[in-house]
Amino acid sequence: MRLTEDELREVFARAEELQGLVPGAGLSTELEAVIEAGEQVGLGRPAMERALRERLEFMTSPPAEGTQVFALSADGKFYAAEVVSSGAEGVRVRFLQGSEHVVTLDQLRPFSLIPGMRVVCNWPWWGPWTCTVVAYDSARRRVKLNDGWGSTKSFPAAEVWLSRPRRASRTRAALYAKLLGAGAGIGALIGTIVTALALG
Repeated sequence: MRLTEDELREVFARAEELQGLVPGAGLSTELEAVIEAGEQVGLGRPAMERALRERLEFMTSPPAEGTQVFALSADGKFYAAEVVSSGAEGVRVRFLQGSEHVVTLDQLRPFSLIPGMRVVCNWPWWGPWTCTVVAYDSARRRVKLNDGWGSTKSFPAAEVWLSRPRRASRTRAALYAKLLGAGAGIGALIGTIVTALALG
């Protein structure tokens, strides 16, 4: 079986994401170091893990069966799901839309639909639209959203998602750094010319 260049790039990008994971623990070595530093100054591990979860929206340990989560789907979006089981192969989730899938810990986000939170849904007539959560009815699994233009509508929780944050590639970051350096150089040159003209 031969992989295309695009498939190879995707495999290498995913491998790079997984590089720092500690087998079985689900925590990157960097996060583990932060937790240990917190413990050294007297902060408990559960408090540090919760603070990291809230700050980074990162699952720090395998969730229990029946826990609601946002799980990464094949389309790169995080949809509401329920944990079916956790094991060495990963976490099996059942999306509210019905399908089941095994994901890794870093492909999960804590489930919350609290007022003020930003989510995406297919808003009538507009298509995918980033909205603000107004309220969530957990018994009916319906979320009330505001479109930012004064309209409020209710949607099934299965129809809203979190977008995966985009990471700038190293190439793009290097390009930005070069452009910034070139801009600073041009600015210095113009400043020198203006100063020389003013003094002349």
